[in-house]
This record gives sequence, C-alpha cells and structure tokens, in this order.
Amino acid sequence: MLTLVICLVSISAYTTPPDRPSERRFDIAVLADPRDQGDTWKNALLEIRSGNAGTKPPRAPVELILVAGDMDPLESRYEDYRNVFTNADTRPILLPVIGNHEFENGSVHFRYARDILIPSLRGAVRRHPVSCDYYLDHRNVRIIAVDGYTELGKGGVINERGSQWVEQVIKETPSSMDHIFIAFHEPAFPRFRHIGNSFDKDPELRNAFWGMLLRHREKVRAVLVGHTHSYYRLRVRDPAGKSANDPGTFPDEDGGIFQIDAGSAGNSPTSTIIQVQIAGRNVFFRVLQAKQGANQPFFEVDKWSIVQPP
Repeated sequence: MLTLVICLVSISAYTTPPDRPSERRFDIAVLADPRDQGDTWKNALLEIRSGNAGTKPPRAPVELILVAGDMDPLESRYEDYRNVFTNADTRPILLPVIGNHEFENGSVHFRYARDILIPSLRGAVRRHPVSCDYYLDHRNVRIIAVDGYTELGKGGVINERGSQWVEQVIKETPSSMDHIFIAFHEPAFPRFRHIGNSFDKDPELRNAFWGMLLRHREKVRAVLVGHTHSYYRLRVRDPAGKSANDPGTFPDEDGGIFQIDAGSAGNSPTSTIIQVQIAGRNVFFRVLQAKQGANQPFFEVDKWSIVQPP
C-alpha cells in the first residue's frame, strides 16, 4: 500500500475556471502494464466506461485510452477492450505504446502492435509506414508515442535520433493544438523500481531529451510512462539536479514538465487510472486506484491542474 500513501499526501489544488461556450471537455484515460491480469485490466476499463468513482468537475466523455506499454498478451488485452466497449462507433480510441515486454516478445506482441493495432488508428501519423513511433491529433491535443526499443531507442533509452524526431513533431504541431503529451514506457526519473536501468541508465541522453522538452514547455504538458507498476508524479525543471535523481524525492519544480507514471492496471496489488480532462486550454488530472481483481471499486487518490492565464 506504499503507493497509495504517497498519492494521498501529494494531493494539490484542483480549481475549475469557467468554460468558454466553445469549449467541450473530454477525457483521456492513461493506463499501463496490465500484462496477464485480465480481470484487473477489465475492471479498470469498466470504471472508464461507467465513471462510478464520480468526479469534480463533472466527468467528461472518455475519448482516448492510452496504454503506456506492456499490454502483453496484446491480442487478449485488446479483445478485452473490445468486449467492454462493444459499440465500435462510440468506443474510446485505444493508443498502444511499445513496452519492453512487447519488444522482448517481438514474434507475437510487437508485430501485433506494429501490423494490426497501430495501422488501425484513424488519423495516426507514423514516423514511417511500419514504425511503432507515431503521433495522433485529437481535438486540441497532440499525443506523441515513442518506441524506445526498436529504432529510436535501446532498452527504453531514447536516442539522439528519437529526440530529434520528437522535437520535429512538436515544432510542426499546428497552433490549434493547445496541448502536447509525450508517451513512452520506461521513465526518465524512475521511482520504486527499475532505478538506474530505465531511461536514466544513460543520463546524458536522458538530460538532452528532457532539455529538448523544456524548450517547448509552453505546449508540452506531461510525459506519460509506466514500467515501475507504481503511480507517482514529478515535475522536473533540472534533469541533472539532485531532486530529479534522488529516488526518495518527488520534486515539483516551477517551470518544469510533469512525468506521470501510470503505475499498473494489472501487474500490481493496486490498479491505477490516470484521468486527464481537457477543458480548452486547461488540463485537470485525477488519479483513481482500486485493489487488484474484478469488481473492485475505484477511489480518487490525487488531483491537480494546469490552468492557463486568461
């Protein structure tokens, strides 16, 4: 229950400015690492569908579900998603991100993502025709998914080419896009597990990547990751600083960019859903957690916001 305690003590202000009439709120649900725990994964999907945990501000329609890696067995987890959201016309769009288990089981799961799931995403723009690196624009949001294993990275470490591609996509983002989210699997600043062998195993490349994101912090809202199976959030301005690299510290640095680890929707005693509500130029984050298994209720454990000046 360590993760839950940390979440509870990190709750921050969550204020709601008035909407402009032209704004339509919608939600992005972020999950990670369901692995072979189908009952827990389906329980999270059912909460996304029903919204039983309630919300303030009022819950908006969930239009995107982003999974920050390790959906294996991928075909089974995708079938669960289709069985929970049975109406193909109204189901949220599922955005897969390559994790180490997809890559390590490449003969099955990686190819299923590369050849079936990603090509089926309407509007997704792949880095090249068979790349698992892609971006997708939805309303006023651009989501950039990076495969940190195949061409733009190794072992979860995004290389110089990867950093250049992400920056190019950021620079080419239309002015109508108010928010950019970057998604990959292994955290730049891991906590709890995989410390020293995630993206942080190469501090030079990690720091260069984060520095690139900071150059675009007027648009980049958060980096969404998984891998550790524990929820936590950081806001990092200095990627080489002591706070960013101390595994016992959870910095919240003004002018920094959030890294949000979505924990696990299966392979952990605690199941986590990150609810990202887009309201025009403002973003409201809310974290729900439940015990592992089927028919487990979700409860709010953390919330914060990014509110732009008028």
